[in-house]
Amino acid sequence: MGKVWQATDLELRRTVALKETSTGDDEEIRREAKIGAGLHHPNVISVFDVVEEGDQRWLVMEYLPARSLAEMIREDGPIPPIRAARVGAQIAAALSAMHAKGMVHRDVTPSNILVADDGTAKLIDLGITTWDQVTRTGTQQNAGTPAYMAPELLDGHHVTPAADVYSLGATLRTAVRGHDEVNGRFANLLARLTDPSPSGRPTADEAAKLLTRSGARRPSRGVLVGAGVGMVAVLLAAVVVLVRDSDSPDAVANAPGSSPRAVPPGDDGKLLYGVGDQLNSVLASELVRETPVRMLTTNYHKPSDLSKLAPWGDTAVPEAYAEGYALHLIVSDWEVNDPEISVTTSYGVGCGRAYVLSSEFPRHMRTLARIFAGQPDDPPLYVTVFQDVNKMGCKDGYYADEASSTAYYEALKDRYLEVLRIFHEEAPNSRVALGWDAWQAGSDDPKTGYGRSMFGHFADVLAASDFQSVIAKQRLGNVDDVRQSVRILGEYGPVMVAAYGNERTDDIVDGEVRALLSDTSIAELIGHRLFAWNFNSEGVVSRAGKATLDFVKDVVRRTGRGPQ
Repeated sequence: MGKVWQATDLELRRTVALKETSTGDDEEIRREAKIGAGLHHPNVISVFDVVEEGDQRWLVMEYLPARSLAEMIREDGPIPPIRAARVGAQIAAALSAMHAKGMVHRDVTPSNILVADDGTAKLIDLGITTWDQVTRTGTQQNAGTPAYMAPELLDGHHVTPAADVYSLGATLRTAVRGHDEVNGRFANLLARLTDPSPSGRPTADEAAKLLTRSGARRPSRGVLVGAGVGMVAVLLAAVVVLVRDSDSPDAVANAPGSSPRAVPPGDDGKLLYGVGDQLNSVLASELVRETPVRMLTTNYHKPSDLSKLAPWGDTAVPEAYAEGYALHLIVSDWEVNDPEISVTTSYGVGCGRAYVLSSEFPRHMRTLARIFAGQPDDPPLYVTVFQDVNKMGCKDGYYADEASSTAYYEALKDRYLEVLRIFHEEAPNSRVALGWDAWQAGSDDPKTGYGRSMFGHFADVLAASDFQSVIAKQRLGNVDDVRQSVRILGEYGPVMVAAYGNERTDDIVDGEVRALLSDTSIAELIGHRLFAWNFNSEGVVSRAGKATLDFVKDVVRRTGRGPQ
């Protein structure tokens, strides 16, 4: 980048950097001054002025006491991946700003990145940057440092923003090469940035989000294991005290760390629509491709799913957030080896599914939360916990018919609050709800806590939830149950129909979607605080026939909205 001197601007009384240019650099220095003057970004060194004295020209630039990344590598050795990710996120943000203005840097290398002691990173040397006002001809077309150039440039193709992303990836790879903390997740991220095909690379903006997430330090597994038992014990003790010592919903809702997170209601006749049931396949569905479906749903069925879902945390999940999708996670307990049995609880002997009350379940939920976690400003992660909570006990839908039912559901309430806290801790964009089967609203028996009365027994945890969630998959029909459930749960907070449809009742689906998703019905449901509607799968409506699918597409196009 030429010789750079520290100097003092006597007129403005500030320290600046003077870049000395060599003879014949007129075009380059004019370009760098013009681009620097047109770009203001906290991660790009600012250019203030051009000074001429005889045949000499100097660029007057922002002074940053820092070392180049190349100097850091040379003097300190490879840097930790977490530090590289934080540097990379800042440079990616700078490149995103440049690309938005039609600029491409073309020479992102360790020598052209300055890093201050406080971690601030800035991009320098805009001299060979192309702009839409600069003609790319002659030697400019091939400018750059070959070791960091994208393969398409080496093959003679024109430069594009994707080339900068490649160069950034190559730079970060150089920075961490040989460091013993480089793991598969960070290596996979670098592989994405340096994909041989330009179309296979994320944009600079997407890269900034991916790197920001990678640079967010989490406690090591050893720390979590060491603290986990004590922390879970504290959480359980706190929850038990809250539930036992007060029947007031406010006691739990206002407990430290458990305040519900905001969920925007449906408004102006608009809903957030989603499709399931797996993030890695739902993007190919017609509803996602052809309508404004903006929520992608995944079902967690059993512990063995975790190994399958884990890689998504590096790829599918951040990509979905970067593309503006909300994610929805349904924690189903469909483990075939989890029968309803007698279980010991702090409330006595209960009867129901044992896995969700086991010591392993919170650990699995923490892992799941980390996989699907986004940044605070990402679209929301909606989590429906215990799909069909009213069917987890030994007798479906009963809270107080036997002492074992009450003991089980009291323990399950404690566990739900623990899971809610886990997701809040690990996923800053998460919103958590308790999942109900809609048929619970179809009848009532206060004596046994059956039907609608069961909601009252869960009033404390419903009040502590971020939103409310209802599942509608009854073979013989769901219209009345959905309307009743939304009305009841809407008294506690915004409501999502978290999974609609049963693929075995195609003849019923057409009539139901036309009844529930008519303009009048949508307006009524929104009035009771419905904000989102998720189809269990596209097959739910496509198997009912083309006319049904076309009707749903039209509804989503007219009444769909993005996440807020």
